[in-house]
Amino acid sequence: MLIPKEVIDDIIEKSDIVSIVSERVALSKKGRNFWGLCPFHQDQNASMSVSPEKKFFKCFSCQVSGTVLDFVKDFDNISFQEAIKKLAVILNYDLSKFENENPVKQNKNTIIYKLNEESLAFFKLNLRSNEAKHAVKYLHSRDITNEDIAFFEIGFLPKNNSLVEHLISKGYNISDIVEAGLGTYNEERQKMYDIFTDRIMFPIRNENKELIGFSGRIIETNSEKPKYLNTKETPVFSKRKIAYNFSEAIKSARVKKELIVLEGYMDVISLHKNGIDNTIALMGTALSQYHVSIFKNIKGTIKMFLDGDEPGIKGNIEASQTLILNNQKVLVVNNPTNNDPDELIKQGKKAEIEKMISEALNPLEYIISKRWPKVNSKDFNSVEEFMKEICSFVLKCNNNILYETSIDELEKITGLSKEAIINFYKKISNKQSNSISNNKVEEVKTSSEKQAVNNKNTSFNILSSLKAYELAEKTILFDLIKSNKNLELIKDKIREVKFPHKEFRRLILKIINSYEENMNYNETEIKEIINQNFSQETLEEINLYESDPLMVRIKPEANTAKLIENSFEKLKMYSNEKKIAEINEMLNSNNLSKNDRDNLMDILSERIKKREEWLGNFNDKNN
Repeated sequence: MLIPKEVIDDIIEKSDIVSIVSERVALSKKGRNFWGLCPFHQDQNASMSVSPEKKFFKCFSCQVSGTVLDFVKDFDNISFQEAIKKLAVILNYDLSKFENENPVKQNKNTIIYKLNEESLAFFKLNLRSNEAKHAVKYLHSRDITNEDIAFFEIGFLPKNNSLVEHLISKGYNISDIVEAGLGTYNEERQKMYDIFTDRIMFPIRNENKELIGFSGRIIETNSEKPKYLNTKETPVFSKRKIAYNFSEAIKSARVKKELIVLEGYMDVISLHKNGIDNTIALMGTALSQYHVSIFKNIKGTIKMFLDGDEPGIKGNIEASQTLILNNQKVLVVNNPTNNDPDELIKQGKKAEIEKMISEALNPLEYIISKRWPKVNSKDFNSVEEFMKEICSFVLKCNNNILYETSIDELEKITGLSKEAIINFYKKISNKQSNSISNNKVEEVKTSSEKQAVNNKNTSFNILSSLKAYELAEKTILFDLIKSNKNLELIKDKIREVKFPHKEFRRLILKIINSYEENMNYNETEIKEIINQNFSQETLEEINLYESDPLMVRIKPEANTAKLIENSFEKLKMYSNEKKIAEINEMLNSNNLSKNDRDNLMDILSERIKKREEWLGNFNDKNN
């Protein structure tokens, strides 16, 4: 559905923003506007204003603002299109002329969503039948109440009631039913069969509340069939894109600034019914880039809470690595038992679970707490294996702060010197680089490309893998916040580099402009200017960086001009690395002419030489 902008504007104009917002948040009138607690952060002072005249809402604490369309989209956690449709229904606004009139051209995904919704209605209806008494009894035995059944839309498919026959009777095509993963066709018998039979059915929705598939749980305890059966891979369902309960959990997670990631849907249901409603389940899959992308909607901390067994520990560690690599705040819940959260709840250990969650560890603390107790500190091999795992984890996380912190922690725990630990890091880093190089060489097509990749990876040392530029951009920003003594130096150099943090360049330019307006601004006044011009999220990030141990270590009497120059050198390296990545991406294209490929290889070679020169200079300074 493609809706013209003027129609969208008309829907926004005709919508009663006060009425629609008040259905979701309690409002009270003060003057011309209405005020209420902002649902997008932990608000306690009714910071959100809703203006019926301007048809606009704004939170004066977290700075979230927009039209009624923005509010409905974010609060209800639905897509832009769904929010427009929802407002149109309220207004009785006809959008039918913008829909695709030819059902043959209807999007395949839309057909699967409709099939899934029809199937869910069928499952829910069956759960109320006489054939489902044993299913209801089983659910009640797991402490799943009728209210829980309704909230999580749980259903049932008995043996003697065919879903595929029901769907065919509703006019759906056999090919669509098969593609949706709801049935299978036996060509020899020329007959359709159900995928799910005699199973309790749990619907799985995506972040936009679209029904993408199901998980079916068998009731029989001694059955040879798999206990859990998920929808097969379809155009809308992928195992790596399961985030069970996300569309519901995000509401609470946004307020609490915290999302808890569990392993199974029974864990989610058990915690939800005990008041912990900001949880999702991966349902046995690893954390993927899909999860990383939707977690960004939380603007808070992800708490990994997988099972306490070895697979759960490994899952927590790998997920933490992925999240840190993607600049996501992450903590890990230390579950010292071999029980999952559902089992702990049934043992009456809700208080213990709440304590575990509130005392979640940073990933480095977590992995050390799990691995060091098993180390024989008098056995060289045992200590070395421990060091290998910790150092590999830190290197893969690609985070300079984590690296610096780990050196101090490892020195304290193992008794090794900092020099020995840094050398161990270099050894692990070189091994990882050689491994990458060997794998890549097999994939490269031309001899010149082989040479470039070899050069790229053999020069890749601990400094480049740990992103030294993260500290560089912080150093420049906070030097400007504290005073204007290096203003001219920063103005001169800022044109030459890129900043990894998307807001830092804008922040720095704003501060530079402010000083040019008034050179007498002090630190407090500069911070006030930042508060007035940037989002709450950015302000929180600045506060976090300011308390960073690496920033605190910079002494007031330090030669900050030299620090600034060094920081810009590191950011030049970052800009160079970005260009190398862009060139490598272009070289992956199959449509390049030989001339274009040769030109790119020449540019790449020059960039790699710059990398080698920079790293050589750095190593000379530190030897």
